[in-house]
Amino acid sequence: MYFKTSRMTINKERPGLILFDVYETLIDMRDLEKKVNQLFNQRYAYTIWYNLFMEYCFVDNCIDQFNDFPAIARATLQMTGKMIDKEISEQSIGQVLDLLKHLPLQPDVQEGLSILNDEGFEMVALTNSPEKIVVERMERTGLISYFNKVMSAERLGKYKPFIEVYNWAVREMKGEPGNTLMVSAHGWDIAGAANAGLQTAHIIQSNQVLYPLAPQPDHTFKSISELGRYFKSSQTTNDRDY
Repeated sequence: MYFKTSRMTINKERPGLILFDVYETLIDMRDLEKKVNQLFNQRYAYTIWYNLFMEYCFVDNCIDQFNDFPAIARATLQMTGKMIDKEISEQSIGQVLDLLKHLPLQPDVQEGLSILNDEGFEMVALTNSPEKIVVERMERTGLISYFNKVMSAERLGKYKPFIEVYNWAVREMKGEPGNTLMVSAHGWDIAGAANAGLQTAHIIQSNQVLYPLAPQPDHTFKSISELGRYFKSSQTTNDRDY
């Protein structure tokens, strides 16, 4: 079966299992960006912090040590303060970490997930964040009803894009890599999933870019609702281009 995306036409099996990244992909991070920039009184403080945050998650992967997501967030906020010569209080750090639990959804997420649910896809949230935090956020937004399972990479003591995280999720759901689609706004997530043998769909976000040296995504969409409409239409027409 041929699926056409905005970038290319590829020959791929229609997936039965869809894995979704959570933060940036389903949840809007713009309120957090404003908060961090305000705390440090620096326009690019959030960018500095977020890059450090991801970097040291990946450092833990490489040096075979594990710290939970909130601990790395806290440590890298402190590092950001040192880098821009502005100390941040423990109270302010607590406000940032608390805001992670209350961020809004990306536009059209519920519409897209509803379409995919109606089409019979098995859906899993695959996150680096603590499972409890993500489940509670999804329960408050009503997203939890669309997902068969919420899975945190913390259970492995590794973080995405460590390839075994994707392999583990597929095994736990009794799926096959080639019949599984990873949906993410993050280039590093797309790279990890592709190298684990999964199909990939990139959700375009203005502050996220793909890694040019990694396999490019099989699909590219502007939103989760566009992804949902694409796979709904692929039941009856294989050459529609969004």
